[in-house]
Amino acid sequence: MIKNNQTFRHRMIVGVVCLSLIAQSTLAQQTAAQAEVGLRLQIVQGEGNRNILGQTTAAPIAVRVTERNNRPIAGASVVFTAPDKGASGDFDGELSFRALTDDSGSATVKNFRPNQVEGRYPILVQAEYLGELATGIMVQTNVAAKKSHGKVIAIVAAAGAVGAALAARGGGGGSSNPSSTPGPTVPTITFGGATVTGPR
Repeated sequence: MIKNNQTFRHRMIVGVVCLSLIAQSTLAQQTAAQAEVGLRLQIVQGEGNRNILGQTTAAPIAVRVTERNNRPIAGASVVFTAPDKGASGDFDGELSFRALTDDSGSATVKNFRPNQVEGRYPILVQAEYLGELATGIMVQTNVAAKKSHGKVIAIVAAAGAVGAALAARGGGGGSSNPSSTPGPTVPTITFGGATVTGPR
């Protein structure tokens, strides 16, 4: 009976030692794998974007995460962060947005909306995988929408039409003495410091 107990204890000790060695070996392999990842972050879309104030950007923001040999990394966590002051924007009302990379190592943002402040600003991008961190910055600019000249063109066209109609009617006069009838009235419209006169 004593011999059986000693054999059992011996086997238990050997088993614990083996499990400990296996665990240490696995941890060492994971540590080595982490050290060899060499995380890299590439800005694919978003650098230099010019965004119309208050409108959703036409071009999405996109990055790609790879390891040191340029192989894509799937499942990496990518956080995009916009400034909290001045020219900036938001991701559905939040200053930051988190996404996971797909099988091609890509992470994309389609819901970034610039605020109402003109100017240049950086968007911070941080990628994390297996304890490694890679950081990048893309610079964007908020610009005001260009003013339309449609109203000016419409006013000029209207002035020309009125002038032509009056000229065709001969100034709208009905006098029996043509020599005393003044010439047709030519409409004049002034806007923005410029004057538009209908045809004579």
